[in-house]
Amino acid sequence: MKLKRAAGHHTDISNRLRALRNFYEMSSKDFAESAGVPPKSYPQWGSGYFRISIDGALKIRERYGTSLDFIYTGCLDTLSNKSAPAL
Repeated sequence: MKLKRAAGHHTDISNRLRALRNFYEMSSKDFAESAGVPPKSYPQWGSGYFRISIDGALKIRERYGTSLDFIYTGCLDTLSNKSAPAL
């Protein structure tokens, strides 16, 4: 099965969210539900056409231990030693 690629202005963020989700080996739906993200929001962010909201990013940060720096800018310095090499 081929994954649909993000195409919008925010593909960099979309790709990082996808990498994080793949790191935890979760479906989009399970990843979003586990973080308490509205079911309609995560697919929008994944498309790359909509930038993740600060509220959504904070929920993902809290649930998965990532950083806002990673989500928005791709900075790996703030990630754990376990997740940084994989992402």
